Amino acid sequence: MRATTFCRLRLQPAILVGLLATALAPAHANRLDDIAARGVLRVGGTGDYKPFGYRSADGGFVGMDVELAGELARSLGVRLQLVPTSWSTLMADLDADKFDLALSGVSVTAERQKQALFSVPYLHDGKTPITRCANVGRFQTLAQIDRPDVRLIVNPGGTNERFARARAPHAQLTVYPDNVTIFGQVVDGAADLMVTDAIETRLQQRLHPQLCAVHPEAPFDAVDKAILLPRDPALKTYVDHWLQQRLDGGGMQIRLDRWLAFPWGLEPLRQAIDQRLLLAQHVARAKWNAKAAIEDLPREEQVIAAAVRQGTTLGLPEAWVRTVFRAQIEASKTVQRALYRRWEAEGIGRFDDAPDLAKTIRPQLDRLTTELLRSMADNEAVLHDASRKADVAVAMHALQARALDPAAADQALAPFLPPK
Repeated sequence: MRATTFCRLRLQPAILVGLLATALAPAHANRLDDIAARGVLRVGGTGDYKPFGYRSADGGFVGMDVELAGELARSLGVRLQLVPTSWSTLMADLDADKFDLALSGVSVTAERQKQALFSVPYLHDGKTPITRCANVGRFQTLAQIDRPDVRLIVNPGGTNERFARARAPHAQLTVYPDNVTIFGQVVDGAADLMVTDAIETRLQQRLHPQLCAVHPEAPFDAVDKAILLPRDPALKTYVDHWLQQRLDGGGMQIRLDRWLAFPWGLEPLRQAIDQRLLLAQHVARAKWNAKAAIEDLPREEQVIAAAVRQGTTLGLPEAWVRTVFRAQIEASKTVQRALYRRWEAEGIGRFDDAPDLAKTIRPQLDRLTTELLRSMADNEAVLHDASRKADVAVAMHALQARALDPAAADQALAPFLPPK
């Protein structure tokens, strides 16, 4: 039996209609009225909990609950605004009216229920360990984890930390601030294991082949996921009705499976492309000081040839590597040309803080070349799967460098995305 299941709670239709009519009655001002008047539904999200929600470097959110939030906003006839929050500040942010509700894989707890309401639950889950695969046998029970020689790691402020402190008080506990990179600590051996929701362990073992979820089908406890709401019965009635329709339709499991299979592993590739393009502005300043031309064809061919040699050792097709790196170089030149035109128009002189092209920038570019190629190799199957193009586009689109130059961002991503 799967630990992660969807709820089948049902409200009686007659009661629901009466409650919904009351909730929407214009004579009673409530949060629904505020949302309608504002034209915006503000939804809080931590952005660090795949597959529910992930916040990329450019501030954009993606994930199952992000998708649900968009559908909820459309049902209300308003625009969605995603508001960053954190597990440590979640309840305080709700109380401070920073958002209308939180939809971010939030667990229902007694402490949270003292301050707020929850929708009907949309997912049943529970806490279970994730560890390096060689250690699965060591951490089958809480008794095996609750030992002074066990290094347990958790993210701060949420149910993972509370569970660890209550159920494994004798373990060496490390509270690690970043729930996105925390699993790398277990991979690298800085911690023995993490205890988190079974659904997250299932996803993370796919992203990190060195890690294995420990009996995710039989977690240590039972946890419901629901939408966190302020103490507003009218809003709760509306949200419960809307959510129950989706649960009754039977599509939630399909939705979850789709987001579990989403190409989250493309994030290192996206980051390498983004960081490489962001360096273009520093390249431009170094060349400007040297009064050098932007285009250097012999150097460009050297870069591409080196990438091809490195890519060959990873089993990457030469033509693909050439296409990808030609696109990165052209995107960089697009940024540089735009900066040159602006500086010429403004009469800019020499930059005192320009980095050294040979000593500082090129080593960074070499490092990013290695990261980009390794990520291409790790994700080659997904990137060449025509049926996954839409997911790849969603995973890759969010570049910080887009704010620097949208056209250059499109150039850099073009080899990975379907033509527009």
